[in-house]
Amino acid sequence: MAEDSTNSNEGTSNQVSQSDYHRTYSMKDPLTIKNAEGEKTMLVTNWLSEDPVSFDIFRKEKKINIDTEVFNIMVSKLRAFHPQYFSDALGLKTKIKFKGHDYPVPAIVPYSNNPIEFYKWWCANQLLVHMSFKEKVLLFEKVFNEKPDTLKKEHKQLIAKK
Repeated sequence: MAEDSTNSNEGTSNQVSQSDYHRTYSMKDPLTIKNAEGEKTMLVTNWLSEDPVSFDIFRKEKKINIDTEVFNIMVSKLRAFHPQYFSDALGLKTKIKFKGHDYPVPAIVPYSNNPIEFYKWWCANQLLVHMSFKEKVLLFEKVFNEKPDTLKKEHKQLIAKK
């Protein structure tokens, strides 16, 4: 890609201006993102092909809008080539098969409505749903308050340190 003759740090897309927050980015839009390799400008389509993780991180940090085509391709690339990142990014939005439901539901549903059964399920399926430290502590506290014997020793110790 040709070097921009105004090669200064002012006005680069990684410093998304207020007016850009109302803009919706499509496949043909250029975007400058700073990642592990440094600052780089590419079309959105190239970011999705070469580094969809950096693109998604940037998208969330800067709260930029993307069109449906960009979103669908990004999700497809992340799911196929970066499954651990994708799973971690979904967190409690991950759909799971959970008893009492005829179809997969977001993990937040049993997490919120049935913490004891969700805790038991999660202990056996920790790799399927990523929770932040705060979400884990809140779950452990709910379980401890409702049915302390259900909570595993290491989880009791974690909330005791809090």
